[in-house]
Amino acid sequence: MRLMPPSSADEPAAVLLSVREEQRLMTRRRIVQAARRVFEDRGYGQASIGDITKAAKVNRATFYLHFANKAAVFNEVYAEVRQHQTGRYWAMLDEGLTAGTEAALRGVLDRALAWWEEQAALLPAIHEAMASDLEVAARWKDQLDELAGELRGYLGQFPEEERDARRLRVQLMVMQLDQLCFRTIVQKVFVIERDVLLDLVCDLWLDSLQLRRGSDPS
Repeated sequence: MRLMPPSSADEPAAVLLSVREEQRLMTRRRIVQAARRVFEDRGYGQASIGDITKAAKVNRATFYLHFANKAAVFNEVYAEVRQHQTGRYWAMLDEGLTAGTEAALRGVLDRALAWWEEQAALLPAIHEAMASDLEVAARWKDQLDELAGELRGYLGQFPEEERDARRLRVQLMVMQLDQLCFRTIVQKVFVIERDVLLDLVCDLWLDSLQLRRGSDPS
């Protein structure tokens, strides 16, 4: 007769904890998804926790089990947006800057503009939040610092004593691109054809970062 291993008394408790954790994560996810819709519709300043709980179909007590305040849930919405974009974007940016050619840089900036176009509905809330909430602004700066540290190929081309200045220059160009895209793509303060905008941005980056103009001769 085959003997079965004795069951552990801890197994039911472990299963219960697993189910509860899954439910907790599902609720948190529902809140974040609802928050994004609210921020897209109402902006950051006009959006309230009540709007978010209503959209997520949860009560305030449940919201506060997951997030301390509106800034906290917004930071998670923003982190998801950046996580979807920045890992690939900064890897491509590093490759483009390392290649150092106009063609490589233009390809990277083209994909950056495409991201702005995809996220246009949420971007007004992002800018509003960064302007009005120091917690959100600080998180954005931290993320910019972390991602700038991924430019290993590009920065590795320079002597160590030059790398901080080179990194800062790239960060400033990213910030400038952020503002330019917001004014043209989102607010449409400046109406510029996409190819013209891409050419202008590419020229600015080439001049500021002292990269090579023209295609790679190889």
